Amino acid sequence: MSSLDVEKSPPDLSKKKESVQNFTDQRRAKAWEVNRWPLVKMVASKRTRIHLPASYMAKDGETTRIVYPGSDINQLVHIYYLESWGGGGVAANFVHADGIDSKRNEYLGPDPRVAGYWFDDAGEIHVKWWDGFLKDQWIGSDKWSVEVAWNGERWEEK
Repeated sequence: MSSLDVEKSPPDLSKKKESVQNFTDQRRAKAWEVNRWPLVKMVASKRTRIHLPASYMAKDGETTRIVYPGSDINQLVHIYYLESWGGGGVAANFVHADGIDSKRNEYLGPDPRVAGYWFDDAGEIHVKWWDGFLKDQWIGSDKWSVEVAWNGERWEEK
Protein backbone atom coordinates (compact mmCIF):
# COMPACT_ATOMS: atom_id res chain seq x y z
CA MET A 1 0.00 0.00 0.00
CA SER A 2 1.46 3.35 -0.99
CA SER A 3 1.42 6.46 1.14
CA LEU A 4 -1.24 7.89 -1.18
CA ASP A 5 -3.66 5.10 -0.21
CA VAL A 6 -3.41 5.83 3.50
CA GLU A 7 -6.20 8.03 4.81
CA LYS A 8 -5.19 11.16 6.65
CA SER A 9 -5.72 10.85 10.37
CA PRO A 10 -8.14 13.11 12.26
CA PRO A 11 -6.62 16.06 14.15
CA ASP A 12 -4.97 15.16 17.44
CA LEU A 13 -6.49 17.98 19.51
CA SER A 14 -4.64 16.87 22.64
CA LYS A 15 -1.34 17.90 21.01
CA LYS A 16 -2.55 21.23 19.57
CA LYS A 17 -1.75 23.37 22.64
CA GLU A 18 1.67 21.75 22.98
CA SER A 19 2.38 22.37 19.27
CA VAL A 20 1.37 26.04 19.55
CA GLN A 21 3.72 26.47 22.52
CA ASN A 22 6.57 24.70 20.70
CA PHE A 23 6.17 26.88 17.59
CA THR A 24 5.97 30.01 19.77
CA ASP A 25 9.16 29.02 21.62
CA GLN A 26 10.93 28.37 18.30
CA ARG A 27 9.90 31.77 16.90
CA ARG A 28 11.11 33.53 20.02
CA ALA A 29 14.42 31.64 20.02
CA LYS A 30 15.06 32.49 16.35
CA ALA A 31 14.04 36.15 16.69
CA TRP A 32 16.96 38.48 16.00
CA GLU A 33 17.71 41.75 17.77
CA VAL A 34 16.91 44.60 15.41
CA ASN A 35 19.99 46.58 16.54
CA ARG A 36 22.32 43.72 15.49
CA TRP A 37 23.15 42.66 11.94
CA PRO A 38 20.81 39.82 10.87
CA LEU A 39 22.54 36.50 10.31
CA VAL A 40 19.84 35.10 8.02
CA LYS A 41 18.72 36.48 4.67
CA MET A 42 15.05 36.93 3.80
CA VAL A 43 15.02 37.76 0.09
CA ALA A 44 11.96 39.39 -1.48
CA SER A 45 10.65 37.57 -4.53
CA LYS A 46 8.51 40.44 -5.82
CA ARG A 47 8.02 44.18 -5.44
CA THR A 48 5.92 45.00 -2.39
CA ARG A 49 5.78 47.29 0.63
CA ILE A 50 6.85 46.80 4.21
CA HIS A 51 5.14 48.49 7.16
CA LEU A 52 7.61 49.76 9.79
CA PRO A 53 6.11 51.03 13.07
CA ALA A 54 7.55 54.22 14.56
CA SER A 55 7.08 53.09 18.16
CA TYR A 56 5.92 50.27 20.42
CA MET A 57 2.52 48.97 19.24
CA ALA A 58 2.68 51.58 16.41
CA LYS A 59 1.27 54.25 18.74
CA ASP A 60 3.00 56.94 16.66
CA GLY A 61 2.00 55.45 13.32
CA GLU A 62 4.12 53.62 10.80
CA THR A 63 6.18 54.21 7.70
CA THR A 64 5.97 52.15 4.54
CA ARG A 65 8.97 51.43 2.36
CA ILE A 66 9.10 49.79 -1.05
CA VAL A 67 10.83 46.42 -1.17
CA TYR A 68 12.28 45.46 -4.54
CA PRO A 69 12.76 41.91 -5.85
CA GLY A 70 16.08 40.51 -4.65
CA SER A 71 16.26 42.85 -1.64
CA ASP A 72 17.10 41.37 1.74
CA ILE A 73 14.12 42.26 3.96
CA ASN A 74 16.08 41.63 7.17
CA GLN A 75 18.83 44.06 6.14
CA LEU A 76 16.26 46.68 5.13
CA VAL A 77 14.60 46.46 8.58
CA HIS A 78 17.95 46.53 10.40
CA ILE A 79 19.25 49.56 8.48
CA TYR A 80 15.96 51.45 8.84
CA TYR A 81 15.88 51.06 12.63
CA LEU A 82 19.54 52.07 13.07
CA GLU A 83 18.82 55.48 11.53
CA SER A 84 18.49 58.48 13.83
CA TRP A 85 15.03 59.26 15.17
CA GLY A 86 13.70 62.44 13.64
CA GLY A 87 10.04 62.03 14.40
CA GLY A 88 9.61 64.15 17.50
CA GLY A 89 6.29 63.09 18.98
CA VAL A 90 5.66 61.78 22.45
CA ALA A 91 6.91 58.21 22.04
CA ALA A 92 8.85 56.72 24.91
CA ASN A 93 12.54 56.03 24.32
CA PHE A 94 13.14 52.72 26.11
CA VAL A 95 16.95 53.04 25.98
CA HIS A 96 18.05 56.67 26.50
CA ALA A 97 15.92 59.05 28.52
CA ASP A 98 17.83 62.10 27.25
CA GLY A 99 17.02 61.35 23.60
CA ILE A 100 20.46 62.44 22.37
CA ASP A 101 21.23 60.78 19.02
CA SER A 102 18.32 58.38 19.44
CA LYS A 103 17.93 55.52 16.99
CA ARG A 104 14.54 54.37 15.71
CA ASN A 105 14.82 50.96 17.37
CA GLU A 106 14.95 52.59 20.82
CA TYR A 107 11.25 53.48 20.54
CA LEU A 108 10.08 49.92 19.83
CA GLY A 109 10.70 48.59 23.34
CA PRO A 110 13.61 47.69 25.62
CA ASP A 111 14.61 44.60 23.59
CA PRO A 112 12.88 44.58 20.17
CA ARG A 113 13.46 41.47 18.07
CA VAL A 114 12.19 40.46 14.65
CA ALA A 115 10.36 37.16 15.02
CA GLY A 116 9.23 36.95 11.42
CA TYR A 117 6.93 38.55 8.92
CA TRP A 118 3.25 38.43 8.08
CA PHE A 119 2.03 39.01 4.53
CA ASP A 120 -1.43 40.59 4.33
CA ASP A 121 -4.00 39.96 1.57
CA ALA A 122 -2.41 42.67 -0.60
CA GLY A 123 0.99 40.95 -0.28
CA GLU A 124 2.41 43.72 1.91
CA ILE A 125 4.83 42.84 4.71
CA HIS A 126 4.28 43.47 8.42
CA VAL A 127 6.99 42.76 11.00
CA LYS A 128 6.23 40.31 13.81
CA TRP A 129 7.94 41.76 16.88
CA TRP A 130 9.00 39.92 20.03
CA ASP A 131 10.35 41.91 22.97
CA GLY A 132 12.58 39.73 25.14
CA PHE A 133 12.38 42.09 28.12
CA LEU A 134 8.65 42.84 28.05
CA LYS A 135 7.85 39.25 27.00
CA ASP A 136 5.39 40.70 24.52
CA GLN A 137 4.74 39.93 20.87
CA TRP A 138 3.07 42.46 18.62
CA ILE A 139 2.51 43.38 15.01
CA GLY A 140 1.48 46.93 14.12
CA SER A 141 -1.06 47.96 16.76
CA ASP A 142 -2.16 44.38 17.51
CA LYS A 143 -0.82 41.35 19.36
CA TRP A 144 0.05 38.23 17.40
CA SER A 145 0.07 34.56 18.27
CA VAL A 146 1.12 31.44 16.45
CA GLU A 147 -1.67 29.68 14.57
CA VAL A 148 -1.48 26.02 13.64
CA ALA A 149 -3.32 23.80 11.18
CA TRP A 150 -3.59 20.01 10.96
CA ASN A 151 -1.99 18.67 7.77
CA GLY A 152 -3.33 15.14 8.16
CA GLU A 153 -0.29 13.87 10.06
CA ARG A 154 0.80 16.62 12.45
CA TRP A 155 0.23 20.23 13.46
CA GLU A 156 2.02 22.84 11.30
CA GLU A 157 2.41 26.57 11.68
CA LYS A 158 0.17 28.53 9.30
